[in-house]
Amino acid sequence: MKKILLLTTFFLSSFFVNAQFEVRETSTNNLVSDNQEIGFTEAGCAYSDPCNWKFKVTNTSANPIYMKIFVDGLEGTDGSNFQLCFAGVCLNNVTLGSSYPNNAAMIASGATNSAGNNFWNQNAPETTTPMSWTLRFQAFDDADNEIGTPLTVTYRFDPNLSIEESDLTPFEVYPTMADDILNISSREDLSLTFYNLLGKKVQEVNINSGDNVLDVSHLAAQPYILRFTNDMGKQFTKKIVIR
Repeated sequence: MKKILLLTTFFLSSFFVNAQFEVRETSTNNLVSDNQEIGFTEAGCAYSDPCNWKFKVTNTSANPIYMKIFVDGLEGTDGSNFQLCFAGVCLNNVTLGSSYPNNAAMIASGATNSAGNNFWNQNAPETTTPMSWTLRFQAFDDADNEIGTPLTVTYRFDPNLSIEESDLTPFEVYPTMADDILNISSREDLSLTFYNLLGKKVQEVNINSGDNVLDVSHLAAQPYILRFTNDMGKQFTKKIVIR
């Protein structure tokens, strides 16, 4: 007997507009939420590739603000070979606890700072060590007092999100170009996590042993990485496209 599973959207954090500023992805114009993770499977990619993550900052307040980006966390890295560009200043290495630029960037009321801003992992393409950089956007007034609510973003490199050979018992996922329905047949219970190609976790669902039919009609039309995990922690990833 087939089981009908309805997927529930999983949000890492609710979106909001900061009282003083907002940050958006340049390529999509999507609003960035506090504590959002942006993840990539590639290091050392080209300038035009998604892992060179570009952003823009808009002053949503009635007065000028002065912006800095703080490096609050590093994992798997000492901060080298990571390019942070903001407000015309580009650095190819960052240091834990530091803030950039040295002189906060002034953004006039209603104005957007966008030209050349990016986070970019420039470690060698053959890098296999997972890494992450936690970066905090903070606004100041003209007296150098912190104002508004800071916004934190984690840029994560995880090569384990790439397509792997299966360590699980045989199962099927079809079609790989899906419209409304995704079929999954498995010989064991699994957990399934959907990621978009930026490595953002979109939703999670449990897969039961046997034949499963998932309603995916509510998902945005784009590619996804599906990560399956069994009770022993073994994993398999598969790429599909929702049309």
